[in-house]
Amino acid sequence: MTTTTTLVWSEVKLLAREPLTLLVSLLFPVMLMALLVASFGNEPDPDFDGIGGADFYVPIYSAAAIAVMGFLGLPTHLAAYRERGVLRRFRAAGIGIASVLVANALVMAVLVAVGSAAMIGLGFAAHDLSAPASTPGVVAGFAFGTLAFAALGMLLGSLVRTARAAQGLGLLLFFGLFFVSGGGPPPSLLPDALNTAVGLTPMGPLVAAVSDPWHGNGTNVAALAWLAAIAVAASLAAWWAARGEHAPSPTTALWRGVALTRRGVALTRRVGGLGAPAPVSPRGGTPGRSPATGSRR
Repeated sequence: MTTTTTLVWSEVKLLAREPLTLLVSLLFPVMLMALLVASFGNEPDPDFDGIGGADFYVPIYSAAAIAVMGFLGLPTHLAAYRERGVLRRFRAAGIGIASVLVANALVMAVLVAVGSAAMIGLGFAAHDLSAPASTPGVVAGFAFGTLAFAALGMLLGSLVRTARAAQGLGLLLFFGLFFVSGGGPPPSLLPDALNTAVGLTPMGPLVAAVSDPWHGNGTNVAALAWLAAIAVAASLAAWWAARGEHAPSPTTALWRGVALTRRGVALTRRVGGLGAPAPVSPRGGTPGRSPATGSRR
């Protein structure tokens, strides 16, 4: 069993011991989607580009599971590890930070699959959800989105020092981006400038990559390419940040150098004092002994 596989299994067991955290992360988008779909139904509506509310919101909220885990679940988990000294223990045990990050990203992918499947299943069972026009395109959107947001989650978890700070930042990013990316009012009701700005964030391409093939608009290659670029850039940045997180700052390194120098000087003086010759009295011989015989007086 490889190190990464062992870590994945350990993370799964830890999640099983704390089911409340898992349920909160997965149930929030499910409950919100259920409320919206129950309010709008699934009759064609011009505000939803001619499709029903369920057909509009279910694909978007199934993608929200990716955003929740990328902005909240993974960063908070990694920051809590750092805060409790778990990452330091991993390093002391010879476990590379890359293995830790990959293991947590794999667990996140499993959770995303479970949460998204629950929302899609609810849509089919209770709200007469239409089947996706291009299943491979939707799967590609989920795959690229999971990779991109797993990388973003690893990056945020590598930069933020405490779990509370990671949670606050994640909530700000999720709510600030999701509800203007289709999770709230339809984009047709929002200003064009805002829609353009949202398209430059990770959330915009995620929603487009999942929704476009679902509604028969074809695979959004541009959105997939943007998500792939985010995945590569954020992964490299996360690895670099985690790799150098224990490197001392210049000021700390300077003070450590001064302290080591002082210890070295003190040790040199001590060793020199032990090897110094015995002092000689002015009349010859050593103190307390006769100059001629060296015997004590």
